[in-house]
Amino acid sequence: MTILLDMDGVLITEPPWKKVEIADDGFIQFNPKAAKCLSEILSVTNAAIVLTTTHRINFSLDEWMEIFRRRSLFPASISKVNDVKSVADMDDRYTEVLQWVEKFGAVQNYVIIDDDASLNKLPAYIKNKCVITKSFIGIDEQAKQRVLDILL
Repeated sequence: MTILLDMDGVLITEPPWKKVEIADDGFIQFNPKAAKCLSEILSVTNAAIVLTTTHRINFSLDEWMEIFRRRSLFPASISKVNDVKSVADMDDRYTEVLQWVEKFGAVQNYVIIDDDASLNKLPAYIKNKCVITKSFIGIDEQAKQRVLDILL
């Protein structure tokens, strides 16, 4: 099982005009309720995480694993949606997710957790695996249940 995971609007829910809190690991604090929901999803599914967030370029995979571990989140593994190294070289989220699904989606049970409305343009067979969160709420109980319904 695989979770394609965005951060902003999913685990990070501070409005853009507010100053964000940085944790000791150098990354933005997660919304505690959203992190708890993700923790529960991971404990039930033992899913791997594929980072789709633009933040993915700022840390190595080992650093990401440590960021998640320090926040009591234990995915089976962490990878990135692609090997892009700079924001300037990134495609839009829709394109990156579509390319990943075309490459891996046929052989993996996956869900996409994101707040990006562009994902609503995805083909129905992919959109059905999307959980679009509310930007200032992130993963809540309703989103958690939808994720579990898709994966299980």
